[in-house]
Amino acid sequence: MLTKNRAATAALALVLLGSVLGCEHTPPRTDAQKQADREIAENVDRALQSDKRLYAKHISVHVDGGVARLTGYVWESPDLLEAQRVAAAVAGVTQVVNDLELQRNGLGDSPVAR
Repeated sequence: MLTKNRAATAALALVLLGSVLGCEHTPPRTDAQKQADREIAENVDRALQSDKRLYAKHISVHVDGGVARLTGYVWESPDLLEAQRVAAAVAGVTQVVNDLELQRNGLGDSPVAR
């Protein structure tokens, strides 16, 4: 019984150690970094809104460390790739995370209408 308790305690200690070591500690971002990300996000949003092939009214952009995350929805399947292409072309964007969803004609369970 004592051996089982030691084994359980050792297993728990390994799990806790792994979770502590696995946590990524990033230094806090400076005001200049935050401002640069805000400017990049504004530029990405401007590029999306001005693209004639894309209806981007329902796309939100968040940038963190040059990584642009696109959220929201688009109306057509090709718009998923077009939004990613447009965002990636903006100066300062190092990567695009495309979390956009495809909204079919604004119908269904969603109260959204085009």
